[in-house]
Amino acid sequence: MMYKKNYHEAVERNKRFLKRQLTDGILFKTILPYETIENRDRTWTTRECLAISDKEWVLEDCHRKARVYQDIDDDTIPEGYPTVHFGESVYSYLLGGDVQFVGSEYYTCSGAKPLICSEADLEKLTEYKNNDRVKIFEDIARFFARETNGSFWLKYFIVIDALNLAVELLGTTEAYYMLNDDERLIRRIMEFGVDFNVWFYKLQKELFAVNNKTALEDSEFYEFYDKTWYSVDAYDICSPDTYQKLGFEYQQELINKVGGGMLHTHGTGLLGLLPYISELKNLSVLQIGRDLYSGEELAIDHLPKIREMTGDIPLRTSISVEEFMDWTKKRILPGGVEYFCTIRDVDEANRLAQIAKEYKAP
Repeated sequence: MMYKKNYHEAVERNKRFLKRQLTDGILFKTILPYETIENRDRTWTTRECLAISDKEWVLEDCHRKARVYQDIDDDTIPEGYPTVHFGESVYSYLLGGDVQFVGSEYYTCSGAKPLICSEADLEKLTEYKNNDRVKIFEDIARFFARETNGSFWLKYFIVIDALNLAVELLGTTEAYYMLNDDERLIRRIMEFGVDFNVWFYKLQKELFAVNNKTALEDSEFYEFYDKTWYSVDAYDICSPDTYQKLGFEYQQELINKVGGGMLHTHGTGLLGLLPYISELKNLSVLQIGRDLYSGEELAIDHLPKIREMTGDIPLRTSISVEEFMDWTKKRILPGGVEYFCTIRDVDEANRLAQIAKEYKAP
């Protein structure tokens, strides 16, 4: 049974949002601190991936995060992301790359040496479906799905495709040089990324299917909600034209083959990229990240303009308690948006959630 007090109400509201029918309202999701009791080593050093070395603790940590929502009436669908400990270089890991895991006993990151420098190297990566690394991932994912047993939804890896994939496989500097020096290789990598990502998403979907269908309960909701995340991070320091020329078509093809999904955006290039991103078809949700520079955020005042730029695409963004209270009181908070907010306690979460349910967008 999923850890959620008002689960069926939350499902109906999320369905309206994903169907682009909540234009007159908003979703409100909370982020609450959760208690970690164990006195584990917080020192960062070279360590094994926690999902492999301490999978029982990783799973219980996901349960602790999800249990927070047992007493909260917001729109959150409790979720867990135990495989996140394979880290940023999970694709290099699956493709047999030289990957180093670093972290503490609470979290793991990963980094990898470049895997390719030519088209010939790219050809060597095509036999990936049954290698030892993939089998390790499958075994771990099966464990998490079996032991979660419908208590919360299991997240998929954020997609590494287009220029993000070129950065991972070539190395950052080389990938940006190759945009001008070897467009053919960049395109080959992006084409490979579409095929690889479709395969990896379908693999995860199969491994998580029983758990995620049990957790989400509603078959229609499962079809709308059970998707992956995409990203345009590597394009943030490029001209937006770079995304239009070497990115957009590959992301659109991937989104079409997956059947929707959520696009993660943020960074210095966000406002320049949005007119291009907004042309993507079949997006489930577009996340508007508010971090621009070190210590600087995109002002909430930009949101009405962004809402206008993006048409009826469901949006997701962060909001402070103070911003939420001020903008709902003035009734200027745009509709068709999922707002997530860091909250101090359950009482505050429920109070703000009720305001959100009663709110009518301008």
